[in-house]
Amino acid sequence: MQDQETTAAAHEQKQQPRPTWIKVVAGALGAVLVAHLLATAVFVGPANAAKTTLGSSLTNYMQPYFQQEWSLFAPTPISVEYSMLVRGWYDADTSTEWVNVTDLEIEGNILHSLAPSRAGIVTRRLAGNMRKQYRLVTAAERETLAGNYHENAWARMEERMLAEADRSSDARISYVLRLDRAMTAYATQFVWAWWGRDSGIQFVEVQLQETRAPRFDDRGDDPSMTVREFGRRPLYQYDGQDSDAFAEAIGRFR
Repeated sequence: MQDQETTAAAHEQKQQPRPTWIKVVAGALGAVLVAHLLATAVFVGPANAAKTTLGSSLTNYMQPYFQQEWSLFAPTPISVEYSMLVRGWYDADTSTEWVNVTDLEIEGNILHSLAPSRAGIVTRRLAGNMRKQYRLVTAAERETLAGNYHENAWARMEERMLAEADRSSDARISYVLRLDRAMTAYATQFVWAWWGRDSGIQFVEVQLQETRAPRFDDRGDDPSMTVREFGRRPLYQYDGQDSDAFAEAIGRFR
């Protein structure tokens, strides 16, 4: 009997209408929200009659607290593409053709892939880092990087750079040479994977290409390209590198 009474009381409570003040507050909040959304749409939209009529009143309401920051969508559109090219040398006179290893990475890891691998940005990241430092070093240091060194490459380059009267800091020279060594290590693994470890290649050479899209006002023009030359280097391998895994990845790129 008590359970029946409790159930009936609960049913009565459910049937009771909500207080009028709750409906009034909810209606007012809904009207404010709709008005705010309409004001935002007018403010961020193109020029129109409503925007012109409201003028400074709308601006004073939206700024500074409700102003939309559209730089989130396109702060600085990417306008420069970096590519790394590699070729091998059998001796000081005979070389292979150039291979754009960045294009291979993109086609093998990114193109038509719903879940692209981070391996698709290795050479672009390396080329971009070197390009930043390359622009900061002196003309004499760039000439050193463009030279051919068939043995003791980085020790000789460092000695030559440090001997210049007008030179970069020790830290910058050290970093540039580490990047040069990293490019050489990548190129070494690539030529082994592409032409074979027994192909007789003795040296490697890297070239960086910087392709810059034209400015919007000149969008009908062709992209401009800057080529940064680096000389021949001896084959180089870091401790712990897995040449078999590298060769397997390059094989998939083919």
